[in-house]
Amino acid sequence: MKKQLGRALAVGAAALGALAFSVSPAAAGDVGESISGAKGSASFYYSSKTVANDIYLTLTDTAPDGHHVRIRVQSLTPDRVVTSYAWRKITEGYGTSRTWVTSLQDTRGIWALRIQVCVYEGETQLGCDESDWDGNTYY
Repeated sequence: MKKQLGRALAVGAAALGALAFSVSPAAAGDVGESISGAKGSASFYYSSKTVANDIYLTLTDTAPDGHHVRIRVQSLTPDRVVTSYAWRKITEGYGTSRTWVTSLQDTRGIWALRIQVCVYEGETQLGCDESDWDGNTYY
């Protein structure tokens, strides 16, 4: 009886471990940054040392100042090389909010990600700030 109970517990624990592994999402991190006129946030879903899938970027124009706002992702390699990716913009004005979903891959490695949030007048940058780095849990 003891032997059967021990085997049943071991099988049950293995099944529970397999279930937990099969439903767990990719490693994820969240960041946010606000400056006068703009508010941005991001959720990063890492699937390996070199890939971030389903990067959710959200940007809001928070000031009735006539300026447009931008957000972009920046990555940091294990060698501490910073790479900046494409800007996402809101030009419709105050109160507008938008979310984009993107992904990125860097064969050098993605040690961490952050966002940069800026306010622009045309192509002239009026102000920018960066979030804290979100470390890739695969490192």
